[in-house]
Amino acid sequence: MSGPDDLKTTRADATQPHQGVEGIVAAPHGPRSEPSYELGEVVVALDKRPEKAKTNVGGLIAWVLLLVAIAAATFFALRFYLPLLDERAERIRELTAAKKDNETLARQVEELQNQQRDLAAQVAKREQELQALQSTQDELAGKLQAEIDKGNVAISQSKGQIVVDLVDKILFPSGEAELADSGKEILRQVGEIFLKVPDKVIQVGGHTDDVPISPKLMERFASNWELSAARALNVVHFLEDDVKVPGARLMPAGFGSNRPTASNKTPAGRKKNRRIEVILLPLLPPGR
Repeated sequence: MSGPDDLKTTRADATQPHQGVEGIVAAPHGPRSEPSYELGEVVVALDKRPEKAKTNVGGLIAWVLLLVAIAAATFFALRFYLPLLDERAERIRELTAAKKDNETLARQVEELQNQQRDLAAQVAKREQELQALQSTQDELAGKLQAEIDKGNVAISQSKGQIVVDLVDKILFPSGEAELADSGKEILRQVGEIFLKVPDKVIQVGGHTDDVPISPKLMERFASNWELSAARALNVVHFLEDDVKVPGARLMPAGFGSNRPTASNKTPAGRKKNRRIEVILLPLLPPGR
């Protein structure tokens, strides 16, 4: 017999699908319902996406951010940094050029200063020479003042030279080349003063007027050239032998009538042209 409990079991089994050998058999004649979802369930479902899909999205975002950063850096470089580099390079070039200009200017200034010092030294030396010449001229004038007053001696200074002109009549007898005693005394005074200036040369030049030499004198002198040269040589020999002027400082020259200081048309002019000219010259270095 079946009891109540068996009956409950039988009824319950009647409402469940039966699974036999051929599978599960759906419950017959039961009402079917469509599945429904809530919003929370959708979010949970999305969060449960595969890890690979989430990784792809994250990588894409990272690449986008990297490209944005690169673009921003490129824009900054093109807009600000590169112009600054160009400006810096231009500034460096300007500074380098300015430094070279300053160095060149410094060298030029130094050269000008050296030239200025050399010029100042030359000017000082020239002033000393002029003072020495003036002192020599003043001493000569003091010694020969009496003959200067008579018009027999003239002393001048020009271009660093002292020129002493002595008319022939105080040195030589008329038409002669041998020195007179009075002429020797005057030449001694000139020679002794010139001897005190060691860096100078003493040139002795013989000069005549343009009157042809007399037939009597032609026995000894063929022309005024020979007469002027003979007189200059005799003066040089006297300065060397008696005054002890070194021969290296003496230079004789005969000019004849070719360098007059006055007109030969008057007796006074011819008198001035017949002269011995003693010149104190700068000593030139060897080879010049």
